[in-house]
Amino acid sequence: MSSPMSRTKSRTLAGLAAATTAVLLANAPAVAAEPVATDNYRPSSGPLTGGNSAYEYAPTIIAEGGKYRMWYCGQDPRGKVPGDDILYAESTSLNGPFTGPGGGAPAIVFEGSGGGAFDGQHTCDPSVVKAPDGTYYMYYSAAVHDGETSIGVARSRDGLSWERMKNTAIIAAAHQKDTGNHYGAGQPSAVYRDGKFYLIFTDTTGAGALPNGAGQFAWRASTPTFDDTEVFTGNGWQAYTAANSRAFMVANAFSADWQYSDELSAFIVAHHNEQNQTTLTFLKGDNLAVQPYAPANFAGAWVEGPGIVSRPDKHAVDDAKSECGRVPIDVVHASKGSPPQDLVHKGVDIKAKVDCGPKPTQSPTPTGTPTTPPTGKPTATATPPASTPPVPPTVAPSSTSTNSAVPQPTSTGASPSTVPVADGGNLAETGGGSNTGMIAGIGGALVVVAGGTTYWLRRRSRPTAGA
Repeated sequence: MSSPMSRTKSRTLAGLAAATTAVLLANAPAVAAEPVATDNYRPSSGPLTGGNSAYEYAPTIIAEGGKYRMWYCGQDPRGKVPGDDILYAESTSLNGPFTGPGGGAPAIVFEGSGGGAFDGQHTCDPSVVKAPDGTYYMYYSAAVHDGETSIGVARSRDGLSWERMKNTAIIAAAHQKDTGNHYGAGQPSAVYRDGKFYLIFTDTTGAGALPNGAGQFAWRASTPTFDDTEVFTGNGWQAYTAANSRAFMVANAFSADWQYSDELSAFIVAHHNEQNQTTLTFLKGDNLAVQPYAPANFAGAWVEGPGIVSRPDKHAVDDAKSECGRVPIDVVHASKGSPPQDLVHKGVDIKAKVDCGPKPTQSPTPTGTPTTPPTGKPTATATPPASTPPVPPTVAPSSTSTNSAVPQPTSTGASPSTVPVADGGNLAETGGGSNTGMIAGIGGALVVVAGGTTYWLRRRSRPTAGA
């Protein structure tokens, strides 16, 4: 079995995110003046996982079936292929502990395919989303040896046994611009909304990237393999072309995660632009060039990769109080180390001005109507209107594991027609081509940060906004 030393990759870009605030804002959408309030802050927990992974970061977390399900990037000595692995752990509390299915150490559920494939050695940065038919899709960063990063997709019926959907990347580096940052295309984050998969990702070689390579680009498609891609260009969604594919970035960030808030009719992007702060950027649901609310920050030691706790379709978790304009935001991220370690949970509620419409009023209770004395001939009597009581609001259960209120996972069981079949059989082929053919292929070397430790220098390269 390979030693932990041989299962790490080189890290670069350690100082590339030290761009000034003015540079970071140079190509951003205009920020609306409408602020959001924050309250119910939930401070950082202790470390969430155990096991022997040499590092852990870039989690994706969904609340489903009464528990929190988390996939994240690590490097575990149990792996068969030397490189980054994707691990799985679960818990009934956001403050942990998170364990493998049935207890014990987190499980390796996905790793490099071996050989010279685009994901032959490294699989990292998972983003898991569940479609209405019960299929889980995982978008992930991939690389062979220490080459350039690209993006692949796999699917599963249970979130544990995964099948690659293509033997080639669905997104590769565009090579439209030389920023000096040779990471490539990776760090995907997916949302399912209105029959489409929405994806943001990093491409340090994209035309719209900032001088340090930062920037999130947004695509959407009706197929999980992005065969019919539309690109957000700043002038709305347009059919994919090589020219527009990276023309407009929707957020200034590396290693971001997003979800859709039905309450706010907006996407919420979690990322890191300030030391020990997680930033929430809000993008209008029908126009990602518009920020309907000003960004909000909340504190906590931050090193790498926030994951927003979401429903299985990557929509925001419902507010337990059913309060208009309130959205609970809980994130998990690496909190220390070089390489990143100690995944922790923290959270905050945001309150925004939202038009929730008029409040329902209760119908008045009818009063008795005097009747005339009976006569010899019966007469019809009017039936009084029935009082229709309003439907009481549904209140999601709140956390009882800590003194802080934490949204709890709720069962999202599908209808009988959408219940996933048992694992073991192959899923149907999706067919279709890949946009990779329209994008430059994988290549290029990585720059090693001087002065790092040998262990750290051999970890997989990735861009970050942290020091």
